Amino acid sequence: MHRKVISYLIFFMLLALPVRAENATDYFKLGLKSTITRTKIKYYSKALALDPNLVEAYKKRGHLYFFQEKYDNVIQDFQTYIRLAPKKAEAYRMLGMGYLKIRDYRSAINNFTHAIEIEPDLSNSYAYRAEAYRLIGDYQKATFDSSRAIENWSDTIAVVEAYKTRSKVYWEIGRNEEAYVDHRKSVNLDPRIPRSWGRYPPIKYMRGMGLIVLIGLAVVLIFGLKFKPPDKEK
Repeated sequence: MHRKVISYLIFFMLLALPVRAENATDYFKLGLKSTITRTKIKYYSKALALDPNLVEAYKKRGHLYFFQEKYDNVIQDFQTYIRLAPKKAEAYRMLGMGYLKIRDYRSAINNFTHAIEIEPDLSNSYAYRAEAYRLIGDYQKATFDSSRAIENWSDTIAVVEAYKTRSKVYWEIGRNEEAYVDHRKSVNLDPRIPRSWGRYPPIKYMRGMGLIVLIGLAVVLIFGLKFKPPDKEK
């Protein structure tokens, strides 16, 4: 019985030892097999330390950094990937997303444009370039890109983003009914979007209701002052 206990302890101690790989490819494969983001990044980093030209490791690690919101690392990894690998639209799009998140909108637009030049029929680069244009106040280009993303419809998530961006643009330029319609479409496509706005009628009706409420309050105040109850006789 004592020997069995010792054998089990040795077995579990061996399992707890860190995994060792022989070369960059081995570490890359360990990164693919792992289910923990932090561990995956560690293995991809070790693979790149041994082989800085292992381009797929930059791409995999760059995507993981994006979900960790480490956008400077995203930019660095995809810049390296683009330098080493054949030009791909997805790499430029991810680089654009990194710049968009750090609010370098001009660089974001440039990279989304490169992605569109390579694959002009994809929705996502148009959708996110539209948002970058909106954020610098170029509403005409933002509207055009949003509409183009919706027309292409190669990616539903991108189309949701396009509707959201175009809705914001319409709202900012006073086209409130169109803003409401686009918002409703984004909500219908993606139930994760808060539906609070979608429960109400278009803005012009909300304004009308607000005016009625203000008039009602004014009437109450006026009549309340005019018809004050008489003081009780002492």
